[in-house]
Amino acid sequence: MYKLLVTLPTGEQSIELIDGTGEYYDVTRVLWDERIKGLLPDNIELGKMQIIGGALVKAETMSSQHAAAIRAKIVPREVPIAPACEALINAGIYDDVVTAISSMSLTDRTWWERAETIHIAFPLVETVRIALGLTSTQIEDLFIDAERIRKERAFEI
Repeated sequence: MYKLLVTLPTGEQSIELIDGTGEYYDVTRVLWDERIKGLLPDNIELGKMQIIGGALVKAETMSSQHAAAIRAKIVPREVPIAPACEALINAGIYDDVVTAISSMSLTDRTWWERAETIHIAFPLVETVRIALGLTSTQIEDLFIDAERIRKERAFEI
């Protein structure tokens, strides 16, 4: 089996295995092909590799596309409301969120009070994010924390 160092459509770098006669579906995404350029070095750090002057070199920092693709994998799209609330408590903003939602429509308040889960793309999340002056990264961090809490409470970790 040969290794290819490729950049996936998400921007994430990956090492793909193929046999000697195999092909990768998009050759424009192949940074290094062992069948052509020799063995991949042992010091590969996914996300930092780039071709400069035909040589495979490691950049000082990870590419922003790779980092974003990796982060997207760890941010849950939806979490149960109880661990979401605990994450808000831990962040010290639960009361601020409740205050912001209390000034919203009856429909929004009902969703907040009755939903079993909350999805990161739910418009109420964006409305509260803006009202509290939070960044998208802070919202993602809250969802990550909520998922960690859910797993701890379910004895999954």
